[in-house]
Amino acid sequence: MGNKQFKLTKLALALGVTVSLAGCFSDNDNNVDIQPPPEPTQKVVAPPTDQVVDKQAGSFSIVVTDSQGQPLSDEVSASINFTSDNAASVLNTAGAALTDEDRVATGGSFAFTVDTIPADTGLSFDFVITADGFLSNSGTVEITADAADVADQIRLTARSLEQAEDAAPIIAATSTLADLAGEGVTTSYSADGGLAIEGADSITLTQDLDAEKNENKAAGGVAVTLDNGTVFRDAANNVLETVPTLTVAYFANEASRSEAEQDGVAAQDSSLDAFPGGLALTVAEDPNDEAGTAREGSFTTGGFVAIELVDENGTKVDNFGDGAIKVAMKIDKNTVNTCPMTYAGEDLSAEAVAAVAQADGTGLFANGVCTQAVATRKVQANDIFPVWSYNENLGKWSFESYGVVKPDADENATTFDVAVSVNHLSYWNLDFFTYILDAEKCDNRRLSFDIVDANDNPSQVYADVLVEANSYRLLIGAYNRSDLTKGTFRNPPSFPVKLKMMKDGVNILDNAVTGDNVTVGGAADGTATGVEFANLCDLNNGTLKLTTAPASNIVKPLTPQFVCSNNDAGDIPATPVSTPTIAQLFRGGRFVKTFYPSGQFDVTLEGGDTAAYTVRYKNPNNNTWFTQAIEANTTAATLDIPVTCTINEVPVTGTGGN
Repeated sequence: MGNKQFKLTKLALALGVTVSLAGCFSDNDNNVDIQPPPEPTQKVVAPPTDQVVDKQAGSFSIVVTDSQGQPLSDEVSASINFTSDNAASVLNTAGAALTDEDRVATGGSFAFTVDTIPADTGLSFDFVITADGFLSNSGTVEITADAADVADQIRLTARSLEQAEDAAPIIAATSTLADLAGEGVTTSYSADGGLAIEGADSITLTQDLDAEKNENKAAGGVAVTLDNGTVFRDAANNVLETVPTLTVAYFANEASRSEAEQDGVAAQDSSLDAFPGGLALTVAEDPNDEAGTAREGSFTTGGFVAIELVDENGTKVDNFGDGAIKVAMKIDKNTVNTCPMTYAGEDLSAEAVAAVAQADGTGLFANGVCTQAVATRKVQANDIFPVWSYNENLGKWSFESYGVVKPDADENATTFDVAVSVNHLSYWNLDFFTYILDAEKCDNRRLSFDIVDANDNPSQVYADVLVEANSYRLLIGAYNRSDLTKGTFRNPPSFPVKLKMMKDGVNILDNAVTGDNVTVGGAADGTATGVEFANLCDLNNGTLKLTTAPASNIVKPLTPQFVCSNNDAGDIPATPVSTPTIAQLFRGGRFVKTFYPSGQFDVTLEGGDTAAYTVRYKNPNNNTWFTQAIEANTTAATLDIPVTCTINEVPVTGTGGN
């Protein structure tokens, strides 16, 4: 009771003092200004809903790798140039027109979208990839209503490359012209006089494959010779002011591997995988006729070479004015000639050989294209071999001239020689181009088939379809197939081929059943088989059966989402917001599949697989990519895209106090 009375007395005194003080400062009770206490607030982080993009009608992603199939490092900057007439319809992942930033990638990953896909024709985009320190390459992607999200992989070759023991038979070297001069030979260069060589008539850069490293795989090489007085001109026909350096890369055709490889083996890396644009392609029947017929067909190559001359300012040599350089290529004697024709003349000029190759009634060729169905055989001395060049800016091959196969000076050599003079620089290729004569083998130049595992269940294995023949290879990667249980070939070859299913360098194809229910490759017995087709179109609507089946298929949910990187700066953090974006799945460091989800999506992984899985995914609003390891289990995971979010200061509500 005493305590309560004391508290009331103190309150009365305090009120009295307050009133007294108020009277000292005011002559009117109405002027008393009593401020309310400040209203409490809190910092609320706003969810990044403004970052979410609209999902488009379709997408395609491109992974750029080195010649051994490994993605380019983050230190390498690659650029893409679309060369098709419809290039303006390519959009970025936000659904907007492409910017310069969208055309550049580090880490080797590109991603794009399209807002519409014509139901009857689909879309096709040609492109060229360049990167610092690498030779360029090209490709084509096709999007249809049935396969709206697709991918491609492009291999680039380093300008300097020593072939490793188990690597693809590719060698490359870059050298100054002074370093090519032998003992007692010197070189100099001026814009007025061109290349001046003292002590010799020419200089040569030679690239030959190591015989031991390529036993039962490949044989070949190239020598590029520059004569005294050679003038270097750029694409605008201007003479270079400073001396260029020379890069020469040689790519073997692996004819020896084709002859020796066992059915159970499937080469994971091949020099033919680096062939610009691939060996299934379209060429003009008459390159001099702009309205001429385009031929869809296939190259079988005798080998190809890339030649670059670049000065210190990055200016490339395009041509040599009225002059030329000599390119002498070595051809593996195991190479098959798909259009054999012998040249008996002594005049080896391009004009003389062309007159015989294209003679009415007796010639087999028209502008490098084989026009008649003839029996194939191994290449021989005095065979006519068409020569093609590659426009790296357009990503197109054009016929140039005809060469003649000659025996090597060493009678025990495993190669023949073909020498040609070239007046401009590019990739140069010895190729027989064949197409389907008289009639189409496949409707609309397409064939489709199913893939089942050893238990006859639809396959979910990340395996690549290989179509191979001597001097020919077409790889249909798992990343090319939006549905792993199916496969589709565009522009199948017109000659006999062997099919394999490649996984980790091993063939896991058991047999095939054609669309007419004919078994090819023997009865299914769990043994790897290279299934041979005289006419690949027989596989249309058929089935490929594998020798293996996964212990289980693991379905793992993944969700790409925006997360606020500044959540710690607020009192109430924002919840993540899912978004459409493009994701790329890698198995064992190799690209196997692309995804374009609107939110959460499922990834199928192989149970018991020892290979590591990673996902590369991007912020759809810019060109930032992220890499994340994922575990092979069914636990859901998120693919977080950090962004800076807006923080709002708002009144505290719902305190629950009296």
